[in-house]
Amino acid sequence: MRKNNNEKTQKSFLNQTNQAKTNIKILIQKAYKDLIKRSSYLMKSDIEKLLNDIFSIISVEMDKLSNYLLIINENNDANKNEINKNKEYKIETNSELNIFTSKDIQEENKEITRNFQNETYNYMNINEKIENENAAKFLRYVAQISRIAYNTSHKLLKEMEEKFMKLKKTKISFNDEDIKKEFSFLMKSSEKENQIKGKNKFKDYENILNKENPFKNKDNSKEKKYLLNLYYNLTIMYFHCHIAFPLVEIDFKTEENFNSEKMIDFINRGKSRKVNFVILPALFSNGNFLQNGKYWVFTFCKNTFKFEDAMIEPLNDLLEFENNNYKYYKDNLQLEVICTNKNTGKYVVINTNIVIPEDLEYEFLIHYFDNNKNQSFYFDTKSRSFEIEKNWDIKKIEFKLGGKIVISSDKIKNENEN
Repeated sequence: MRKNNNEKTQKSFLNQTNQAKTNIKILIQKAYKDLIKRSSYLMKSDIEKLLNDIFSIISVEMDKLSNYLLIINENNDANKNEINKNKEYKIETNSELNIFTSKDIQEENKEITRNFQNETYNYMNINEKIENENAAKFLRYVAQISRIAYNTSHKLLKEMEEKFMKLKKTKISFNDEDIKKEFSFLMKSSEKENQIKGKNKFKDYENILNKENPFKNKDNSKEKKYLLNLYYNLTIMYFHCHIAFPLVEIDFKTEENFNSEKMIDFINRGKSRKVNFVILPALFSNGNFLQNGKYWVFTFCKNTFKFEDAMIEPLNDLLEFENNNYKYYKDNLQLEVICTNKNTGKYVVINTNIVIPEDLEYEFLIHYFDNNKNQSFYFDTKSRSFEIEKNWDIKKIEFKLGGKIVISSDKIKNENEN
């Protein structure tokens, strides 16, 4: 029976490998054809972009194979230890072995921005007193929604990570790439499963989406319906960005002067445009903009409308903190752990110069090795002094602010009580 299982596993992996080769060939050919269609004369930058696209394609397919091997190994271990009852999900078909990729985000973003442009055209009026005033007021709402969605995406990420940890029945580190891939795979599979069952694709996220919904009053206007739908779509896309491979970075901060190499402005034309505010953020992957992933900005010229105070909703506390204080002394941050062995136990003190405003969400992640269980674990704490088991050896400490790792340190001092 075990021999048959091994043969099935080998055959399944061979099929997956062949599928990866086919995918790579098709996607590279498509990338090349798209490049040729765009320009008959290839510049150095075009070749570099094609190479980056090829690297990204190969990287995504290799990640899929790595994730598949990880799952196979986990299943084999489960069989050896006779714990099949605790298996967290079942691999039914090779097509299910998928994680969120930067290309997935790109397709989501293209759909969102296409609809966003079409909706904006409804607010452009040639008879207005100041050019672009109607569109500007609508775009300010969109800018506010994009920031609310960004904040909500971090809360959604945290909630889904907690559910994932409950499923795993142990503390895990999302800095582990294999864990992140497994998490990404599970989220994507869940969304697909909801669709197959005829449910809302994002049913598992409804709690946090509705809780943070910016339109809680009943308003059935066409504009509010569009903005509410935009809030849902942007929140989910930003959530996918956090768990995509390769990672997709989100950035709202840009320059004052309009730059077509970094920004998209579909309202104004001409030179000497100034940026009034960022509508939708830039989306980066592997150091490159995604298609339609440049900063979407509202600009003004000498005689066009602008907000003196755009009144855009702020980003979450992490970004505010970075702008006001954090970047100034980032390179000088200190973080270490002092462990003191006493007769009654092992006492830990976190020694750091980090100053944290009380209203910010933060935690210290303590990574340790349990000598009795011969296994690595971690736990989180807000305390700077605490007691741990004698058989635990701390290996690393991380400081997490607003859901992001700010600094990591392996400076661990072990002392004995005098």
